[in-house]
Amino acid sequence: MIVVHIPSWFPDADKPLNGNFILRQIGTLGDSIRSIVLHHTLEDFDIPMPENVQFHRVPYRRRSHLFSSYITEFQNIVKKYGKPDILHLHVALPLGPVAAHLARKFEIPLVVSEHWSVYQPMNRHTLRFYQKWLLRYVYRTAACVTAVSQNLLDNITETVPAAAGKPQAVVGNVVDSQLFALKETLPQEGRKRILHVSTLDNEAKNIMGILRAIQQLSLQRNDFQLDIVHDFQNKEAEAYVRDNGLSNTVYFLGRKTSSEIAVLLQESAFFLMFSNYENQPCVLLESFCTGTPAIATPVGGIPEIANPENAVFTAPRDESQLVDKLNFMLDNFQNYDSAAIRDKALSVCSPAFVRDRWLSVYRSVTK
Repeated sequence: MIVVHIPSWFPDADKPLNGNFILRQIGTLGDSIRSIVLHHTLEDFDIPMPENVQFHRVPYRRRSHLFSSYITEFQNIVKKYGKPDILHLHVALPLGPVAAHLARKFEIPLVVSEHWSVYQPMNRHTLRFYQKWLLRYVYRTAACVTAVSQNLLDNITETVPAAAGKPQAVVGNVVDSQLFALKETLPQEGRKRILHVSTLDNEAKNIMGILRAIQQLSLQRNDFQLDIVHDFQNKEAEAYVRDNGLSNTVYFLGRKTSSEIAVLLQESAFFLMFSNYENQPCVLLESFCTGTPAIATPVGGIPEIANPENAVFTAPRDESQLVDKLNFMLDNFQNYDSAAIRDKALSVCSPAFVRDRWLSVYRSVTK
């Protein structure tokens, strides 16, 4: 079976981690599928691709030529390998119209998988009229619509009614289960380490709410520290830490590799999220795969993977409640069964499980 993947989100020089979770999903397919990724990139930017995945670069000089460049390169793929069995669009915009056109022109089933939080109720107002029109066109063309959580699927159909009548499936994010291995028992002495990993986008991740809660917690106890891994700099957050005397409590670690994040999770007492909205955060699954419990808000698809056995929920934007939950977790994190947390996570995010889910979707649209 030949599957041509068209990802709207893809790594580039400015955002080398953009859409890396999409590439990890594609990588699970292995040798059972000839996976071809079709995307436009700069010639001098090297893309680390999963094994058994072929990359076809779409060359173009100006963005106005992008549509025709994709069609030309797709025709080259057809000449070389034959007509693909499936077109797989990852994130509906901006490349959805290209994928939908190719699906209609060559009469190939189109699978649309979604990760975008724009469908969440608090974000729908940001969609412009022409974007809504394009989304209708894409979803009307789709043979199957998938998303990383049931919550996101429901929000897609509410935002774009054209998706409501289509076959649907939940295919979650994948975690490298060997890299994110089970943690060892943490030592009793020393400060307890809390880990937060995000882009530091305050609107989504509420990093300032986390820091205000940590400042209040620091007035009650001093047996902890907060480590923050982040892709981008947030000067407001850094200034708050400096101005409130938290420099010996909060540490901005910058960007880290997956291997480094795995070690940090294994060394942490628990993982912390205080998001206003989410779909299915990869790093929360990674935390669970190391057996590390979490504090998280019950938003988006998080309640589909988090429960009292692996996490404590705290209400979004309620900083007073977050302080209480932090106190609880600092005193009780060692009571969680790390092995059970990991086993439950692997049942929904292991490479083998995600591969089987994709193969089931592909078989359903190529009967």
